[in-house]
Amino acid sequence: VTLAAGMATQGLTVFCNIYSTFLQRAYDQVIHDVAIQNLPVVFCLDRAGFVGEDGATHHGLFDLAYLNCIPNIMIFAPLNEIDLRNILYTSSLGLNHPIAIRYPRGKGEIIDWKQPFSNIEIGKGIELKKGASLAVLSIGFISENVSAAIKNVKNSTTIGHYDMRFIKPLDEDLLHQVFKNYKTIITIEDGTIKGGFGSAVLEFAAHNNYKNSIKCLGIPDEFIEQGTIDELQKLTSLDVYNITTVLECYS
Repeated sequence: VTLAAGMATQGLTVFCNIYSTFLQRAYDQVIHDVAIQNLPVVFCLDRAGFVGEDGATHHGLFDLAYLNCIPNIMIFAPLNEIDLRNILYTSSLGLNHPIAIRYPRGKGEIIDWKQPFSNIEIGKGIELKKGASLAVLSIGFISENVSAAIKNVKNSTTIGHYDMRFIKPLDEDLLHQVFKNYKTIITIEDGTIKGGFGSAVLEFAAHNNYKNSIKCLGIPDEFIEQGTIDELQKLTSLDVYNITTVLECYS
C-alpha cells in the first residue's frame, strides 16, 4: 500500500491488488499514506464477502465498514464482471480520489463479457426494476440473489430493485427518489451489518428526517466459520430462499 502511494505521487496510475481481509493489516497505511494525501490509488479488493473453503480468516466481510469511515476514499461494488471491467476502465482514465473496488471470489456467469468499455459515473446507482411500495437497495453481486428472489414473489410488481453500486459516495439523488416513492425499504449487503451499507442508508434517512420503514440485511455481528458460499449464505439468510421469505413478508 505504501509503495502504491509513492508511485501515485509520481503521477502513475496504480492498481493495488489485495485480498479484502489482508487490507485490514495495512489499515494505517491506507489512512496515512493514501487517504490523507488523497492519492488516486485503485484498491482492487479480491475475495470480498464470503470466500467459502478459504477459511474463516479469509472472509472479506468488514471492508465496507472499515473503509466507509475514511475521508476521501470512494467504495464501489460491481454487480457483475462487466461492471468490474468498466470501473477498472473508468479508474484508469484518472480519478481525483482513491477508490476501493470490492468483488467476490469465484467465476462470473456472463458468457459474452467482453463488451466495449464504458465510463461509470462516480456516485451513481441504477434502477434495475421499478416497483410501487417496497424498494430493495443492494450493493454488489448479492444483487443477483435479490433479482432471483423477486421473481419468486407472487406480488413482485410492488417490489422495486436498485443497485446502488457506490456505498461512498452514496447516490443521494436516487435515495431521495426511493424514500419519496416507497413506503418500505430493505437494504442487502454481503458485508457486516454493523457500520456498512445499510448503516449508511440509515444515516441518510436520519439526516434527511425520513420516516420510512427500513430493514437491513447483512452478515450478523459475529465471526462466520468456514463453509461453502451456498452454506454460508443460508446460514446468514442471504440465500435466495430466505431473501424471498423476507420480501414476501414486506410486499
